[in-house]
Amino acid sequence: MSPNKPVRSATPAGNGASRAKDTDVIVIGAGLAGLMAAVHATNAGARVRLIAQGWGQQLVTPGWISVCDRAEDDVIAEVRGHAALHPEHPYGRAGDDAMVAGLDSFRAAAAAVGLPYDQRKKDGHNMRLITMLGAVQRAMIAPRGIAAGDLTEVSGPLLIVGFAGWRDFYAELTAANLRRQGIEARAIEVQLPDPDRWWDRWPGDLAREFDAAPFRESIAQQVTPHVQGMERVGFPAVLGMNEYPHTLDDLKQKIGRPVFEVPTLPASVAGVRLSDRLRCWLLRQGVRVQIGHPVTHGVVEGRRCIGVEVASLGHPTLFRADHFILATGGLYNGGIQTDERGRVWEPLFNLPVAAPEVESRAEWYHDDLLIKRGHPVHRQTGLRVNTQLQPLDAAGDPALENVYATGQLLAGFNPLTDGCAEGIALATAYKAVRTALELDA
Repeated sequence: MSPNKPVRSATPAGNGASRAKDTDVIVIGAGLAGLMAAVHATNAGARVRLIAQGWGQQLVTPGWISVCDRAEDDVIAEVRGHAALHPEHPYGRAGDDAMVAGLDSFRAAAAAVGLPYDQRKKDGHNMRLITMLGAVQRAMIAPRGIAAGDLTEVSGPLLIVGFAGWRDFYAELTAANLRRQGIEARAIEVQLPDPDRWWDRWPGDLAREFDAAPFRESIAQQVTPHVQGMERVGFPAVLGMNEYPHTLDDLKQKIGRPVFEVPTLPASVAGVRLSDRLRCWLLRQGVRVQIGHPVTHGVVEGRRCIGVEVASLGHPTLFRADHFILATGGLYNGGIQTDERGRVWEPLFNLPVAAPEVESRAEWYHDDLLIKRGHPVHRQTGLRVNTQLQPLDAAGDPALENVYATGQLLAGFNPLTDGCAEGIALATAYKAVRTALELDA
């Protein structure tokens, strides 16, 4: 398989008729960075089109926002210090103020669509949140249901509730691993209606059932006899889809204890909620949202992109715009591709990709799978950008003047191990739109 090359404007754009430019900004990708770039551009008054092959990584991640998970105290101060020492890091490229503004803008956008994200009462510090395996991870903000389980605010025993026969969450496993860390926890299982139907249902199916008051009542009646002496009650993170966060409040009232959520196996209900509600908000604002029609390549004239070709039924279609924001993800999202010979490329514009300088693919990885700083291919692979987030060519100049790169597409960090992937998505989406629309000029 060969890397795609951008089509020059003298080349016919497939068999489809070229569309007149009716768009200021085209965002390519519907992960966290892509969705928030579309939100920022829309709020700035731009005409926006969002195009993506599928939904992003938020559908498989827990739903919380990690900005700098190693920070012991003030997260923002830690990020600013790291950006100053490591200017090639995406936080350094975007500027630490972009991270703060991006985080605030995300919370406002999520709240506007009925998805409150909370943070630790000690403002600016990380929360300690429970994973499905009973491990503890640190994040700065999280959906209200997950944030309610912040262990920095817990002083008493926890009751972890599972659903008998459901294979996407195991309450005793979670509780047992919490106990190994000195956290007092007990597990119970409750019955779901018609249990033979439930063992293979997706988390989203259960979340929609929790939207119904009779379903919640059935669960609460089974849990209430076990809450004596418990400070909080943790459920799998499926507490409502359309009725979230009302479901949290209703269960709290029925059970008589604060309720929190623990992530399940994917798909992530928190991610589904976020994607769906932001998509609906964008559509209401007049944004063109196309999911399932992949961009095949960019159409370039000189050092500017004039449009992108999108695969569609029968023939490709050309969409034109003034500015293009790449939010296509990294190695595991399709934004950067490789082959068996060790080649690495960016598939839409053939932009130069930074990659490990090794003799064979075998050197991309260490011998041990789980290593603290990750493997070379993860830390060293990505697009190099300037402080305007324009991808750079081999000479260090902007490869394309009106194309901006965001999120896990960027070089300079390891999205798997650095504990800042969501923070970088928010910071770079904010900065890319500000730069493209000259909002800081």
